[in-house]
Amino acid sequence: MKNILSILAFTISTVAIYAQVGINTTTPSSALDVNGEVLIEGSFYLESPGDNTAIRGSKFLVRTTSNVLSRYDIDISKYGPINYVEFAFRNLSAEGLLDYDTKISTADYLVSIQGYSCGIAGAGRTGSIMPSSSVSTLNIEGYQIYAYPNPSTGTWFLKAFVNNSTWQRYNGTTYVDTEIDMWLNVMIYRKGFIAKEQNSITVDMLNLPAGVALPPVGF
Repeated sequence: MKNILSILAFTISTVAIYAQVGINTTTPSSALDVNGEVLIEGSFYLESPGDNTAIRGSKFLVRTTSNVLSRYDIDISKYGPINYVEFAFRNLSAEGLLDYDTKISTADYLVSIQGYSCGIAGAGRTGSIMPSSSVSTLNIEGYQIYAYPNPSTGTWFLKAFVNNSTWQRYNGTTYVDTEIDMWLNVMIYRKGFIAKEQNSITVDMLNLPAGVALPPVGF
């Protein structure tokens, strides 16, 4: 270990003298060019710890399909580690959004709905609607809005519907079915880059309002 530290110290001091240093190569192409595997035991710092005033301009290092390290630039990349998109659905039927295929791969991405808004079709986000299955306001159904993986297609689907009912509006005398506009705020996380999918956790609450579950592996 002492020999390794001596070599590293010599190499780092040599960088200050020469523009490029090569290990196991006589033609280095970078400031430090290592031809072969690198084994690091302990801590290894590439710069002094502390605040970095240029951190907002920093880039990730990613490995390409040809196993070459490259600087990740989000401005020219097809995707980001975390992606946001708003889906705007116009003139949905009173049944809502049923099984919309986003065509986003379940093998490469994780998808979740972070928020939503809706209204009477053409009236904007403030159009007054409610999920109701009765003329009386005393009987109001709940609704479900979520993303789920479809194993048959290998893609993520979106759903937004009223349980056992439809989207309705009040026309002055009674409740009637209505077409709606809906906006879904969707987050898309790149697997293998910044997101890791954990196994599902099933909890039997034993008809109790509170309980304790084991955390996901690694947490």
